[in-house]
Amino acid sequence: MEKLAQLVITNIVKWTPIGVGIVVIAQSLLSHEWLQAILVSFLTAISSIWVKFSARFMEEAGREAEERGGGLAKWVFVVVDHTTMAIQEKVIQYWRNLTSDFEEKYYQRLIYTCRNYETQGLDTGRMLTLKNMFVPLKISQASLATISPDLIQKDSKILSRRLEIGSLLRLISQDSTFKRVAILGVPGSGKTTLMRYLTLIYANRKQRTLISRKAPPFIPVLIYLRDVREDIVRNRGISLSDLIHTWLQRLQPSDPLRPPMHWFSGKLKQSQCLIMLDGLDEIADESERQLVSKWVDSQMEQYPDTPFILTSRPLGYEHAKLEQPVTVLEVQPLTQEQVQKFVHNWYLETEIESQRNSKDLGVYDDAISRANDLVKRIRDSAPLVSMSVNPLLLTMITTVHRRGSALPGKRVELYKEICQILLERRRRAKGLVDLLTAGQYLSVLQGLALDLMLRNTRTFMLSDVEDLLRQRLSLVARNEFRPTYFLRHIREVSGLLVEKEEGVYEFVHLSFQEYLGSLEIRESKREQLLIDAMQNTSLLSWWGETIRLYAAQGDSTNIIKAAMQSSTIEAMALAYDCLEEGRSVDPSVRAQLETLLEEGLEAR
Repeated sequence: MEKLAQLVITNIVKWTPIGVGIVVIAQSLLSHEWLQAILVSFLTAISSIWVKFSARFMEEAGREAEERGGGLAKWVFVVVDHTTMAIQEKVIQYWRNLTSDFEEKYYQRLIYTCRNYETQGLDTGRMLTLKNMFVPLKISQASLATISPDLIQKDSKILSRRLEIGSLLRLISQDSTFKRVAILGVPGSGKTTLMRYLTLIYANRKQRTLISRKAPPFIPVLIYLRDVREDIVRNRGISLSDLIHTWLQRLQPSDPLRPPMHWFSGKLKQSQCLIMLDGLDEIADESERQLVSKWVDSQMEQYPDTPFILTSRPLGYEHAKLEQPVTVLEVQPLTQEQVQKFVHNWYLETEIESQRNSKDLGVYDDAISRANDLVKRIRDSAPLVSMSVNPLLLTMITTVHRRGSALPGKRVELYKEICQILLERRRRAKGLVDLLTAGQYLSVLQGLALDLMLRNTRTFMLSDVEDLLRQRLSLVARNEFRPTYFLRHIREVSGLLVEKEEGVYEFVHLSFQEYLGSLEIRESKREQLLIDAMQNTSLLSWWGETIRLYAAQGDSTNIIKAAMQSSTIEAMALAYDCLEEGRSVDPSVRAQLETLLEEGLEAR
């Protein structure tokens, strides 16, 4: 009898709120009490959620009643007591979620952060719109050695295609094997731009119109791993939700975002977030990079249904691979059609902004004419064709072309021309006499870049480099030239340095740090640094691009010799790049390397 009574009470507790709510809503509508109808509708909706978990709740209440001594009367009072508290807590929780404007503020901040196309300091006087500039990148399978046999067998046809990000998002919603993705790409290939574009489109809630009609409605979370490296290293057990909260405070320091309690943890549990972790390779220290990789593994295991996308340069990923089953994809070079689209987008956006957002036919015709001229020049030059497939280098090429400069035929010459343009912009634009020449500024920046490379970091504060800057400036400036002025000038005028947060600086793109570091090594005759890196796999991923750019400036014989002595796959691949890009190499060493490459490392 007591069990029957409990069953009756359970169903009353379970369904009465909804029944009463429906009656009250009907009466309110008939009497035109609109506000009351809205409020009761809200509470009735909460009650429907209550139905879903009330059975488990009643079991818990029953167990507590038994612990208190049993009996139907006590059981009823315990149930009523707990029901009242539970409904009160649920109403408060859902009311806060509905009335909180956090999500809108969060999305607006993401829009502020990602809406501009990053020109990497090439044209700080203009702000181009990412949405209008973006050319959908293609991604496809990486080396089969990095993909599990099960995945190859199951999805070989999909992996062999060149996918756009919309196709990948559809696969994420359809196939669990694509919920874990590592996207690899060479320097400047557009990995970060792709993540920023995804974030921007989701923050604008335009994923189904601008990406794919079948794109899942995720909440975007874009975290640059180098910005949270210390948080993970300092607290290896930090949860993803706690890390997001820490990252969130830095996202808008002037007016910190305050999400409702457990907002992100709840969304993660419901698999509503798209977690994008950018730049594993930018964690220079290999042991720390491996530690961060293991932390990512643990979060993937904690949230098995949450999609993760991690980006890295290939060498940076090689010795810090994820252990969770991951689909490894590579950003593909731009096709000539994509190059043409980018150039036309770039010129149209640039000309419109230059003419104070005027969009008349004159502006369109100027943009089309200049874009067509550049496309023809690229098409007629094999070196430009090979460079233009890289988005960063293509942005450099368009910048050089618009300024009327001659288009360089080699990558290292393009970096040189761009640095010259950036450092001379102020004098060219305003006819001002500066305290230092472009070459003198470059000399100081070279020393700074190499110092950062040696310290395995991108970011620095004035106190970290003040002595170095003062010393380098004293060599090129007749009068006292303060490091504070130097940093401000480079940041505000040339754009080669940016202040990523108050008092914290970095080169606008890691490639510029690597290029300038290679110049300093060449001029100061410190080639041994690169030889040591060639023979140490833990250093190779950090120094690889610097080695390539160094080889392109002169003789690369000793670098290639060091690679052959190391004989690792990574070192030999880098040696081949140096052979291709290098200005010169001893004929006997060239022949030896070519023989090794023909025979293959396994035969050796």
